[in-house]
Amino acid sequence: MTRIDIQMDLPHGIGHVWDRLTDWASHSAWIPNTVVIITKQTNGRGTEFVGITRIGPLRLDDPMAVSEFQAPKAGRAVCTIIKTGSVLGGTAGFVLTALDDSTTRLDWFEDIYLKPKGIFWWTAPFVIALGTIAFRSALTVFARTL
Repeated sequence: MTRIDIQMDLPHGIGHVWDRLTDWASHSAWIPNTVVIITKQTNGRGTEFVGITRIGPLRLDDPMAVSEFQAPKAGRAVCTIIKTGSVLGGTAGFVLTALDDSTTRLDWFEDIYLKPKGIFWWTAPFVIALGTIAFRSALTVFARTL
């Protein structure tokens, strides 16, 4: 499994950041080449969606399900997502921490692997390198959309 961790401080309150990050369809606006489609909406745990990424003729469907959904309380919020597809496995998510009323720390994580795990173990260094660049770039765009 590969672990990608990205941290950034955002000049917005925790409620605003939470609302934007848990608006799954809006991820299409800031994750390059990706459209997010909601397949089951529960307003929290149990929500299912698929990120469809296209690069040239290549297409990757990345189905996911929300497994943990703790809305902001006492200055902290947590969301964890399980990757349920046939190509990518693992978990992803974020923790938000209110640093004050108008600043929120975002800790984004990805624990991902290519399936079948036993065959693709050697891809971990590439996934970490490319994933860190891609997610940092996407989160920088997200921060500008706030």
